Amino acid sequence: MKRAIFAIVCSIAASGALAESAKTEAYRNAAVPAPASWQGPTFKLSHDYPQKKPEPCGVAECPWLGIDLPTKTNFTDAGIPVWKDGGVYDNYINAILDYVKKGQTPDLNNQEGFKVQVNGKTEWFHIPWMAFDKHTGREFVHGLTNERTAVITDFYGEERLGLHSLIGATPGNEQGFETWAVGMYNSYGGYTIGQSWSKKGTPNIETINGVKATKGMPFMQGTVVVKFLFTTATPEEVSYLKGSPEWQADRHVEVDNKFQCKREVQTVRLVQVDVAVVDERSPSRWVYGTFAYIDGKGKTVWDNLKPVGLQWGMDSWTFPAVPKAESIPARQSVLNKSISAFEHYGCNGRLAGPVDNKLSSCLSCHGGAFANTAGYTFSEGTYGPPVFGFEGLCTQYSQDNVEYFQTIQFPQGYTGGNYPDAMNMDTSLQMQIAMQEWALFKQNGVAAAACDIK
Repeated sequence: MKRAIFAIVCSIAASGALAESAKTEAYRNAAVPAPASWQGPTFKLSHDYPQKKPEPCGVAECPWLGIDLPTKTNFTDAGIPVWKDGGVYDNYINAILDYVKKGQTPDLNNQEGFKVQVNGKTEWFHIPWMAFDKHTGREFVHGLTNERTAVITDFYGEERLGLHSLIGATPGNEQGFETWAVGMYNSYGGYTIGQSWSKKGTPNIETINGVKATKGMPFMQGTVVVKFLFTTATPEEVSYLKGSPEWQADRHVEVDNKFQCKREVQTVRLVQVDVAVVDERSPSRWVYGTFAYIDGKGKTVWDNLKPVGLQWGMDSWTFPAVPKAESIPARQSVLNKSISAFEHYGCNGRLAGPVDNKLSSCLSCHGGAFANTAGYTFSEGTYGPPVFGFEGLCTQYSQDNVEYFQTIQFPQGYTGGNYPDAMNMDTSLQMQIAMQEWALFKQNGVAAAACDIK
């Protein structure tokens, strides 16, 4: 009997230790903490999420909602959206940027970074679990995470490869430039995050009308997401980055054109700013937009952010979601083709940013944000959609492309009836990653060791 009681006590103690460890890992500031000698800026996770559901966002606070954005698809030739400076699309995305930059410094300098507190109140929030991965997880200076590695043709195009690449670079054998990024949600989005995750660092999953989801989903109208993307490329390699904000980041060391596991504080430069808002008029409930930093005559950094375009659907009638013979021009994206630097956009007229995958699009990638309800670790093609690409992406008509370029809305499952156990994360890849990291923690208790990448 004493042995049984002892076993129960040990089990309870172990469970408590695991819960405490989950809290620590979920709300950790950085994958690798700053050394004691560090004197620079230090990232602190903003996770004091609003507990009271915000009132609906009015036009005064969310002015883009008062702009008559034409998201209803017109299938005539006149229905192909055209970007005009000062036009409806330009005004919409700049209204979002004006909201984002309130209370921020004109130069977005390294010392202050992006401030989550505005006028003495916390206005911006981060998603937990993003520092669990020791290799790509949040670094300690500004909370940047490691994303897609870009190549010189992402910045300039293959026709200018020889002029702007490093000596000896050829297509398929190009110099890589790491991308490091940090994303924040405003108080409307922060409310949903706080409902989805407990203070213990565990997900709150519930079933409503037979559909499993994290509590608080979907993100409510008024939600604003902003992400700042920084590159390891220099102005000598990409000329229009001249004057771009330079931040410090504890990023991977590069040796002989290969990035190592080892991290050191080094310089990165702003190259792209993504924004996304919930707008109930959109067929996906979301409108995504992106800006490119381009050296110009603007008085502030914000003035040198040039809108690349907007997207509110996946254009399921455009190749490769349909055969080329049936394809019509994309009309759920609008692109600013007057931008003064090379911009590759996305798949067949869909939107993508300067360091994004040109074979994908903003919403097509984010639309695949699903997490497995059974707690399995995320595995593309097994428990969740192939978010970051697959063979033939954008280049051929296939069932994979049909499914990848379909507009869906929370709480719909992924198209094609695949992944029936996967929960819709309402386009939030950060939420998907957080669920993945939680599952890894639950399975292993510790993060996987970092390893060298090519």
